Amino acid sequence: MNYLNRARELFNDVISVRRDLHQNPEVGFELPNTVKTIKNKLDEFGINYEMLEDTYAIIGSLGDSKKGKSILLRSDMDALAIEEKSEHKYKSKNDNGHLCGHDMHASTLILTLKMLKENEENLEGQVRFLFQPAEETLNGGKLMLEKGILDKLKVDAGLALHMWPNGEELGVLISKGPALASALNFRITIKGVGAHGAMPFTGVDPVFVASQIINGCNGILARELPSSKGASLSMGYITAPGGQVNVVPDTVIIEGTSRSLYGESSKHVAKRLPEIVEHIGKAFRAETEFEVLANVPPLVNTDKIADLVKDSATSALNGEYIVEFIEPGLASEDYAHIASKLPESCYFFVSCPLPDENGKVYAVHHPYVQFNEEALIIGSASMAQSAENWLRENK
Repeated sequence: MNYLNRARELFNDVISVRRDLHQNPEVGFELPNTVKTIKNKLDEFGINYEMLEDTYAIIGSLGDSKKGKSILLRSDMDALAIEEKSEHKYKSKNDNGHLCGHDMHASTLILTLKMLKENEENLEGQVRFLFQPAEETLNGGKLMLEKGILDKLKVDAGLALHMWPNGEELGVLISKGPALASALNFRITIKGVGAHGAMPFTGVDPVFVASQIINGCNGILARELPSSKGASLSMGYITAPGGQVNVVPDTVIIEGTSRSLYGESSKHVAKRLPEIVEHIGKAFRAETEFEVLANVPPLVNTDKIADLVKDSATSALNGEYIVEFIEPGLASEDYAHIASKLPESCYFFVSCPLPDENGKVYAVHHPYVQFNEEALIIGSASMAQSAENWLRENK
């Protein structure tokens, strides 16, 4: 099948799905309307599926496992709790926004499955799929593993994609080896004793302790990790409820994240952060609590399937769009939970810039970001061709 031509023929149909999802974004683990829309299309295409236990995750398959191996195609489908600011006729109708492109991802997978279903007899194995909730929490992929998705699907490789609206031109971008960073998201609670600002010695100042913790934790990066295998650490949120210009509060809360492309480094930071928090707290008489909000490993593309995806996308797109290898980035993706358990996996980007009237493009999570819908054609043609080629070459 010529997947590029077929995707163009089906474009108007999938556009209506994408815009419906875009106008009605849902967040987190509870996605009833999103799931209903996707299930309706799968029913229309005659594609077998089921819900994954008691979650808003859809799993299913097509092809014949007796012919060969199985490959997983995964899409997320949750939105962000951020109000969309850009003005267009299919803008979000509520206070949430598909500002990371998960509506595009889900629609791309729907189109991919439609084409593979039409070409089912020629598939030399089985395509299995997952529409996943709660990627933005970085805990959706973890929940999928806890619900036994890999035991149910029994796949030999995996593919996933992400839209990249601030790319330079339309096309496919792939990393070999580390593609995205680990993410350790955490909350630190420091409990002291409140006091008058003029008499801090009568209490235990959690603001002072917080400042020492922030400085001390950054010492991990400077003194405990080799420069060739570094990590980042950012404390992005701090609050001191009850504190005022002349009031020492009794509690401070810090939230932050650490990222790394290297598994050993991310594990070291995850071990050392709570130790430093605990001991600095004790040094200054404060009680501390370290809470892990999410812990995602680095997302690594295995070389063989990364090469296959590049070759497949190049063939499918027929020189009409760019297909390039790129350097890894420090964003994170909870597909890494699943990918880390697979023998082979590739996660690629679809560059999809759509400049506004001033020629400006925005990155994901920005309230004014927009996505070039032509990327639905590019992503689905590339993914479908990659899945078919992988099954044939790994029979």
